[in-house]
Amino acid sequence: MELSRRHFLRTISALGGATLIGRRLPLLAQDHGGHSAATPSAITNLEPFVDALRIPPVLKPAKVKKVDTYSIVMQTGSVKCHRDLPPTNILGYNGIYPGPTIVAAKNRAVSIRQTNNLPMSHVTGENGEMVHMLPAVHLHGAAVAPESDGHPNDGIDFGGGTRDYHYPNQQRGCTLWYHDHTHGQTGERVLKGLAGMYILRDPSAEAPLKLPSGAREIPLIIQDRSFAADGQFIYTLDAATLEAGFQGDYILVNGVVQPFLEVETALYRFRILNGSNSRIYKLALSNGDSLIQIGTDGGLLQRPKEVASLEIAPSERVDVIIDFTRLPLGTKVVLRNLNDAGSTAQVMRFDVTKWVKEKKKVPQFLQAWDEIPEKNTVIHRDFTLQRQTINGSLTWTINSQAYNPANSPLATPELDSIEQWNFVNPTNHPHPMHLHLVQFQVININGIPQEASEFGWKDTVVVPPASELTILVKFSGYTGRYVFHCHNLEHEDFAMMGEFEVMPKT
Repeated sequence: MELSRRHFLRTISALGGATLIGRRLPLLAQDHGGHSAATPSAITNLEPFVDALRIPPVLKPAKVKKVDTYSIVMQTGSVKCHRDLPPTNILGYNGIYPGPTIVAAKNRAVSIRQTNNLPMSHVTGENGEMVHMLPAVHLHGAAVAPESDGHPNDGIDFGGGTRDYHYPNQQRGCTLWYHDHTHGQTGERVLKGLAGMYILRDPSAEAPLKLPSGAREIPLIIQDRSFAADGQFIYTLDAATLEAGFQGDYILVNGVVQPFLEVETALYRFRILNGSNSRIYKLALSNGDSLIQIGTDGGLLQRPKEVASLEIAPSERVDVIIDFTRLPLGTKVVLRNLNDAGSTAQVMRFDVTKWVKEKKKVPQFLQAWDEIPEKNTVIHRDFTLQRQTINGSLTWTINSQAYNPANSPLATPELDSIEQWNFVNPTNHPHPMHLHLVQFQVININGIPQEASEFGWKDTVVVPPASELTILVKFSGYTGRYVFHCHNLEHEDFAMMGEFEVMPKT
């Protein structure tokens, strides 16, 4: 591991810890060549559907005036991921995997003090110096000031160092998630457990819809992992992984290998997050019933969509309703992954165990759609996503630059300006591109105009291989420096990430 990271550090100027890092990503529904084989587990043939789904605990805040305050400690812990596995050591928020869920309300601020009690880690710099890899925490999809955004250079000191993150929650209700954003080690630390769900509610928008709630509103964090013989997670940085991204050979939901969930004959709402490093899932139900999509990264769609399957890339979220009302007791329905075979083709199972009379219905209309006025676009920018050799090392780049925080920002939009960003992907790997600070709209793919409302509000979108994709963005809320990057975590780490700086109005 250290050799690989030292090799990586040579690809940029020695900046006392200002490193870049990235890895390889999976494919979309079709084979685009060069795709990564899963990192094999030493433990094979784990039986699916023997463990119940775990629901991460919801943290209770202390209420200080108009702010909900929390305290979270990043620390080691252990968890049983499968009946037949020994306990797995993890890095966790409050020592659990996944981390606890935060439930917030629109326009009510949240403040979280994060304390770093993780084991100290470092890499060796160009001149043999020890460079500590300080963790940062990013609330993915949130509109926040730059000092609370979890910029990879804003790390928290080891040995009990703290940082206060302030989230105003002045955006649409949606499913967010918080995760590690360590400069150069995001892939490894997220894989080892540093991720959790953050649900932002907008009661005024959702209450009239009477969507499934309580025990019938369930977060599902889907991740892939591989296990050593002693039950520990395997994380390998080799040439294939650095190119295509880590892929495990077992699917976990909320930290459990292919769990089951007992359900009633009712409607259920599932907030689904792809928390994997690089794997793209194509979700479908084994009985052929539709998934009813009601939301995406940035909140509710305009209207529900019944779909046979849903593809979801790393860091994307989909909000779906599954209708169990017509199923006989004893029915078992598998949530499948149509993009894979074998041990990664089954995600979890729903077991219908109790009859109830469901009174709720899926609403026909969800939320009004606000178009960003494309005619007000002031600048069009192109960003080319490539695999290149820099200083003798093969790495991932944006516009031929490997990430270096000392570089000038790749874009300097003005506050409240509207821009078109066109991502050009000449590679044979898909790239789920994520912009911090903003939610955006998809308006063009390969020269074909798109109906933005069909995609919903997004903060992450997959740019397919050998394709171009254009988004429309309004840079509102805050000025300052933010990052954008591929959310294949190994691509991000090695080093498909750039910065943009929102400038004051002139």
